[in-house]
Amino acid sequence: LPRGICGSILDSTDGEKSTYQNLAFEQIASGKMAILLLAGGQGTRLGVSYPKGMYDIDLPSGKSLFQLQAERILKLQELAKNHTGKDGCIVWYIMTSASTVKPTTEFFKNNDYFGLQSSNVVVFQQGTLPCFTFEGKIIMDTKYSLSRAPDGNGGLYRALKTDGILQDMTKRGIQYIQLYCV
Repeated sequence: LPRGICGSILDSTDGEKSTYQNLAFEQIASGKMAILLLAGGQGTRLGVSYPKGMYDIDLPSGKSLFQLQAERILKLQELAKNHTGKDGCIVWYIMTSASTVKPTTEFFKNNDYFGLQSSNVVVFQQGTLPCFTFEGKIIMDTKYSLSRAPDGNGGLYRALKTDGILQDMTKRGIQYIQLYCV
């Protein structure tokens, strides 16, 4: 690639942008592309008790963040097919927390995965860590169990391994991953 891997696509010429786009469409059509969404948080700061991805951002369509993102994936798959003539897919890996895994999974099922193939929407759960006070004392949930909280975005790497996501990516031949937060 002319500018190297760190070159800014924003600074690229139209020809270079076209080259990057063609390469991306080829990878999508070959099934080598995945998207990894960090979606473990609840929408408490938004004033709701459910996962942020289910949040309706007050668009006239009433679409949730998950739906908008699913539609973008569908559009990319369509563009790749139109460009290459091959049906491809983008696998969507969604990392949730213990408190958001069930509502997220149910939300996708109840909405028929927003048109995506259910086998290509892989929901997995991040780990937890014990909770401590600011003084360093362990917080108990009950008399006999520790209080635990999600291990945050840094828990991604352990979750990828322990939940079998790395094996799944290898089995599917995934070579390129776009990572982002909900």
